[in-house]
Amino acid sequence: MKTSFDRAAKPLRIAAFVCATGGLLSFMTGCGALSAMANPKVAWAIQDPAPMSVVVRRADAADATAKQVDRLLTATPASPDADWLAKVGPSADDAAGAVKELKGEPMYAKSHARVVPAEVWAWTLSEIQSSDGSSPNLLALVSPDLGDAYAAISAKETDIADAKGQIATEKDARDAKGVSDEDKKAHDKTIADLEAKVSKLEDEVDPLRKKFLDAAKEAAKKASPDTRKALGPVFVNLRQAVDDASIADGAAAVRFPLAIKSLPDSVQEVVPVIVADIIEEQTGHRPTMNGFKPDIKLDGTDVTVTLNGISQDDLGKISLGDLTTQTLDRTKKWVGHALTILAAVSSTKDALSFEEDTLDALLDGFTGGGWTKSVAVVIPRETDPKVASATAKVHVHVAASANAKAGVAEAQKPTTTPATNATPAKGADKAGSKKATKSSSTKGGSAKPATSAGGSKAPAAAGGPSTAPMRPEDFNP
Repeated sequence: MKTSFDRAAKPLRIAAFVCATGGLLSFMTGCGALSAMANPKVAWAIQDPAPMSVVVRRADAADATAKQVDRLLTATPASPDADWLAKVGPSADDAAGAVKELKGEPMYAKSHARVVPAEVWAWTLSEIQSSDGSSPNLLALVSPDLGDAYAAISAKETDIADAKGQIATEKDARDAKGVSDEDKKAHDKTIADLEAKVSKLEDEVDPLRKKFLDAAKEAAKKASPDTRKALGPVFVNLRQAVDDASIADGAAAVRFPLAIKSLPDSVQEVVPVIVADIIEEQTGHRPTMNGFKPDIKLDGTDVTVTLNGISQDDLGKISLGDLTTQTLDRTKKWVGHALTILAAVSSTKDALSFEEDTLDALLDGFTGGGWTKSVAVVIPRETDPKVASATAKVHVHVAASANAKAGVAEAQKPTTTPATNATPAKGADKAGSKKATKSSSTKGGSAKPATSAGGSKAPAAAGGPSTAPMRPEDFNP
């Protein structure tokens, strides 16, 4: 079918590739994305048939896993005998059931793309919650000073990510059509100032990281046998989660240039999920979407959405106009996020690298003190016979929306308590089964990627992962 998608495909590919790859390498060192791509464990992703919707899911799953690992290390109260320590890593049945559920989702079933373990880690780690303990976090259980030192480094790295995001914004503004020479010079000056700030912050953080890692290894070596016994398996599983997240991150980077042409079709796939998320958030129930036939047009990054065929039962107390407006907003954000996914990959890679170094230092210290390393949980492939015989693990759905994501940065601060379970809104009264006959259309302008900030250090995704307990489907936009 020839639509505006076909007409927009070629310029969209060019614009996206230039923006994402050229922009990334010009305002970042490029090391984050390039090292993610260079991971030998992601070579399979080149031939993997993942469309853009799955590429975004993989990047978001990696980002969500990094956040959950950070939360458990720095923001979740713990005691050596806490029950939740044994839950850091899903059981074999739960892991197989989660992969089976993911495998059966429309975008995977249709594309036959590989299910990355990071989706399971992000979901299962998010379910772990604790409000009290003898120590404010896992690092403090090893040594009281480690938590504060880690937080100081994380704060500087967040500042670096923020500055890099501002550089990207300034470059976009400078290169926009119709910008005067005077304004371009002003943008160039701001860019130069921000680049100098990044360089200064990087010079400051490097020695802090080395000092922290040396201290973490020494503290872990001196930890009591009971502490090593209680925390060793936890750190082993978190290290596996980080490794799996790095694979998801690299797979997203490797596949991006090949998947960008599928962006128009991917937008068609994600809009029904966005609509279902919005309805669930406001009514407390998730609609089946039978008969739903949205009309979505993508012209460059301009989005037009018309919603048809939604029953009044599904709408509840939401007006079709409000639903359309919210859907358009989230769709625009998702498109902006997809086009800048390499920047998100790079920031996530930086976060994962620090977590990897931290966990390696702790585990090296434990083994140096006499602890015998345990075996990590392994998330099975979708081709594993265990997955075929498993029962799909269906969990309470928590809408994976931009609104749900708003609390992520706050939940990641080392001084805060963990996010509590989200509670769905009370179900609205049904108003009959008559189909809503009115359709609504709203046209949006160019999607503007959100400035990198906080723990995510990546453009905000409409429908990205939430820190609240979720099921694998929540990585849909």
